[in-house]
Amino acid sequence: MINTSRLCLVEDDAIMRASLCQRFKIEDIGCDCFTHAEEALGALAERQYAALISDIRLPDMSGENLYIRLLDSERPPPPTIFITGYGTIDQAVRLLKLGARDYITKPFDLDDLLAKLREVSPSLFEDMHQGNAELGVSPAMRQIKNTLDRLAAHRVDLLITGESGVGKEYAARYFAQRYNKGTDKPFIAINCAALPEDLLEAELFGHVKGAFTGATKSRRGMFEQASGGVLFLDEVGETSPRMQAKLLRTIQERVVQPIGSEDQIPVDVRLVYATNRDLKAMVDRGEFREDLYFRINVAHVHIPPLRERKEDILWLAHRVVENYFNEHQARRLILPLTERYLEAQPWPGNLRELANAVERACILSPQEVLGPREFGASGEEPLLSPDHLSLKEAMEHYEERLLRETLEHHEWRIAETAESLGISRKNLWEKMKRYDISQPA
Repeated sequence: MINTSRLCLVEDDAIMRASLCQRFKIEDIGCDCFTHAEEALGALAERQYAALISDIRLPDMSGENLYIRLLDSERPPPPTIFITGYGTIDQAVRLLKLGARDYITKPFDLDDLLAKLREVSPSLFEDMHQGNAELGVSPAMRQIKNTLDRLAAHRVDLLITGESGVGKEYAARYFAQRYNKGTDKPFIAINCAALPEDLLEAELFGHVKGAFTGATKSRRGMFEQASGGVLFLDEVGETSPRMQAKLLRTIQERVVQPIGSEDQIPVDVRLVYATNRDLKAMVDRGEFREDLYFRINVAHVHIPPLRERKEDILWLAHRVVENYFNEHQARRLILPLTERYLEAQPWPGNLRELANAVERACILSPQEVLGPREFGASGEEPLLSPDHLSLKEAMEHYEERLLRETLEHHEWRIAETAESLGISRKNLWEKMKRYDISQPA
């Protein structure tokens, strides 16, 4: 039976292999990675993959010979895409005649590769909860995504709560996209805590010419500007009692009265509120209007902090790395050791703090690989020795360390270790032999 969530990748270039694996992780596609054709042949003999991506130039044999070996085996090869930096038309024609599904040359766009992969093996994407990763890959964020999908189909306002930096505005934007259904209806956001009361009132409700000093012309407020779409009121818990009263009237009657005007203007707007405050406690203390609280707390989504959904830590970190590459064409790689370091941090600033830390590490690191020290860890051995290891040597050094630590964690149980690393048992044995790793007596 085809494993619809796993892909076989054969690539000996460490940076290219890591970049592809990072992108597949972002897309929630399981991937077994190999550097040698013989390793891949062993894995392909043990299990049936949904697709195979292979480089042409490999250390032990060519990708073309790998494919021919698969054609001669009992199990037919999965849909196969070849990638190479040294391709020729004749070779491409030969491979396609043999049955390969596609052949692309380096450098290539990762989105193009994913599009080709979706064409040749749709099963890879069928069980991936497509779209869920727009907010995160943790069970909590998948559930929130499903809740927002349902709420978008109903005419109710939405309250989003959670600590600072958890992604409340991301959730609001996703909700607006689902509500607007791909149209050009507006999404307008305003931080209620960032403006003085008078300016906030003018921004929300608008004003007519001459309403106050400096009002040289009339201006539509955000309620009007967002009409037909979504208005996002961030930090609504920071509004003054006077502003709360004006918001309550507007929410109840769906009309606004610009400053200096006697006219009331109807607005058709979907409202999303967000706060990091406990509004119920504020009501009990007399700091927030109870009637306004009940008006805005019709549909409520609470986003948990990052420390309670650790699955989203690496998801976000790899997305930031990918965005950095797309913007600067400078490749960065988060080492497995660094991934574990990131997952162990509390991240009190949540997504905002983590994204800033990863972007800062990408900018300041003098090398392509990001070790724990790039994130402020102390006591870790340097990524590069005084002799300046090559990138290949550094990657092998950390691969050996990862193998030893994972084996020790699983008490040298080969099957559990191989499953944890996402490789076959044969591949694990071969790597242990290469690095002279054996269980202590």
